[in-house]
Amino acid sequence: MLMTFFLATSGSLTAQEPVIPYVPPRPASTLVMLPDGSTVHVELATTEKERNYGLMGRTRLPEGRGMLFVHERPGHYAYWMYHCKIALDILWMNQDHQIVEMSARTPPCTGEANTCPSYGGKQASIYVLELPEGDIAKHRLTAGETINFQLPSGNSDSAGTQDQSAVPESGSSLTSRAHK
Repeated sequence: MLMTFFLATSGSLTAQEPVIPYVPPRPASTLVMLPDGSTVHVELATTEKERNYGLMGRTRLPEGRGMLFVHERPGHYAYWMYHCKIALDILWMNQDHQIVEMSARTPPCTGEANTCPSYGGKQASIYVLELPEGDIAKHRLTAGETINFQLPSGNSDSAGTQDQSAVPESGSSLTSRAHK
């Protein structure tokens, strides 16, 4: 669900752009293996602030790089491309790391927040992987395939589910990258 913020002024409502605090890039220190054996070095977005900012403002995403969003619990997480400058391929995965949904060649949104469409979120997921545009086709990724990765200790248990103490609780408010 795309939410729009409004600011009441003089008895009328006007749209207000959301303010998303800057989060500097993190080291791409987690390795993800795609079903074809290719590896991707990913930045982790495990806190609400990191998930909100995502890859906003980046002018490129090098080949073999990506961002893995880790949510607190399985849910229906729609993503949008507000303030993104590059197109991305997006994969949603369940707790077993199986791809449950994909959005190939997801275009950036250069307009105001209320003009940005949402993508995905139709299937329950807990992980979302953003890759350079074209990687879904290049690696022939399909729903049902498994993406292999292990989160650093403190972020997951042996079953691949998240340690609830490692990630702050967040509500269902609008975020720049994922929102319910």
